[in-house]
Amino acid sequence: MTRTSSTRRGRRSSDRSGDRTADRMPARPAAAERARRIREERAAQRGRLLPQQQRAEEKRARRTAQRSAQVSARQARKARKAAVRAARPGDRRFRVRRRVALTLLVLVLLAALGVGSWLLLTRSGLADVETVEVTGTLTVSRDAVLDAAAVETGGPLAEVDTKAAAERVAQLPGVGSVQVSRGWPHTVEIAVVERTAVALARTPQGITLVDATGVAYQKAPEVPPALPMLGFGAVGPDDPSTRAALTVLQALPADLRGQVTTIDVDNAATEPTVRLGLGERQVLFGSTDRADRKVAVLVPLLTQEGSVYDVSSPELPTVTR
Repeated sequence: MTRTSSTRRGRRSSDRSGDRTADRMPARPAAAERARRIREERAAQRGRLLPQQQRAEEKRARRTAQRSAQVSARQARKARKAAVRAARPGDRRFRVRRRVALTLLVLVLLAALGVGSWLLLTRSGLADVETVEVTGTLTVSRDAVLDAAAVETGGPLAEVDTKAAAERVAQLPGVGSVQVSRGWPHTVEIAVVERTAVALARTPQGITLVDATGVAYQKAPEVPPALPMLGFGAVGPDDPSTRAALTVLQALPADLRGQVTTIDVDNAATEPTVRLGLGERQVLFGSTDRADRKVAVLVPLLTQEGSVYDVSSPELPTVTR
């Protein structure tokens, strides 16, 4: 009985091990199948990538060939130019002579054009002076300006000496500045800026108008305008007294300037000091230094009653009654 039991147990053990072996056997073909499929997929991927790589290589090759062809073409052109220059002797001298010839030709054409234009303007009668226009005159006589300019009608406009005409007109007493120009095709234009009187002065010719620059330029009318009378004789643009008086006059506000009747200057040789007459009142202005500051002090000071107003020292103004 013992042998039979052991034999049976051995058979059952063999049967179970055989069953387990039978269960494991199908696993090998499944793994091999998976490996085969993986290899096939990779091969298919390599097959798909290969044409793309080939196309990319072909494009690179074409671009390289094109660049090489362009470089070769440039080199060939340079070589041909060098060969032409080498084959033609004196090429540089030829270019220089050609440039000189072209320059001379252009100069000759320009000269011919200039001469032709000049002849057309001066000899053809197409641009002759027909009118002379004068603008800007109020107190200065227009006829006096025309006579001084001395521009004849009927002559070529291009030959009018505008500078000389302007110099002659500028000599007229009431003319401050003048500009003479050509108004093509038939007009000479004279623009006058008259002098403006800001003061009066007594001169050997009588009471004379004085402009802002100190020029006593014209005898005043019988009834002089209401302007300050300069109380010194040597009136002129370079006179220290004139410059000091007009500097103070221009520094005053317009309403106060209109009240000034006389302007006197003392110590002209050293340091001119200005005195202003405002009717019965007198202002001791002093030198022209700090003129704006003195005016700023003077304006409110004049509101006080007094006869003499001293602002020569603007820090210590005084009023004398």
